[in-house]
Amino acid sequence: MERSGTKTLFSTVLNEHPSIPWVLPFVSYLLLSQAVVAFAPESLYPWLHMCVIFITAVVTFSVIRGRGLVKPHRDILPGVIWGIAGLFLWIYLCSLDIDGDLIEMLPQWIRPGPRAAFNPFESIENPGARWFFIAGRMAGMSILVPLAEELFWRGWLMRWVVSHDWQKVPVGQFTPASFFWVTFLFTMAHPEWLAAACWCAMINLLLYWKKDLWNCMVAHGVTNFLLAVYVMKFDAWQLW
Repeated sequence: MERSGTKTLFSTVLNEHPSIPWVLPFVSYLLLSQAVVAFAPESLYPWLHMCVIFITAVVTFSVIRGRGLVKPHRDILPGVIWGIAGLFLWIYLCSLDIDGDLIEMLPQWIRPGPRAAFNPFESIENPGARWFFIAGRMAGMSILVPLAEELFWRGWLMRWVVSHDWQKVPVGQFTPASFFWVTFLFTMAHPEWLAAACWCAMINLLLYWKKDLWNCMVAHGVTNFLLAVYVMKFDAWQLW
């Protein structure tokens, strides 16, 4: 009876605050992952990061289950093409290192934090543990992060900027303000400003074209998966 009551209370809260399922997965991942990068010693980083992935997955699937927020389908070719193009765009713009000098000119409090740049081949001696971490990291990057981020950025925030009665705003409705704020805030949440701004604008255009959040999730997942492969293939751990 107590478990049933808790479940009912949980459902009531989600029904009364419809933004929670769209926002909470992203906020959970962002806060927990940044805390691990900022405060965890390197020896504990891989295992704490796995905890972040697990907690975020539990939160995400608990709040979106049965709500129809994610609508998978097979027409994903646009998302796959966008995701592959996004990978090349991200790598090329990061290689220019244009925003590095700009970031150095900013006050310390506004500078984005660096990536963990954690190299499991150097830091984890046990092969089984090493590949467990790599598999979890890639699953997080390719599945969980795209799901959580697309729900937040283009599923909720882009509509909320259009109107605080955001549930009545169709997915993919264009306004200059929503395009700007989503692109700007997404950029500020990443240390690679130029690449993040251009990549986010690209995914925004995919949403405006297809009016479909699922293709954005697919594009995000494809870019992240291929980026992880690129990082390991070419030792580009600064992008990890």
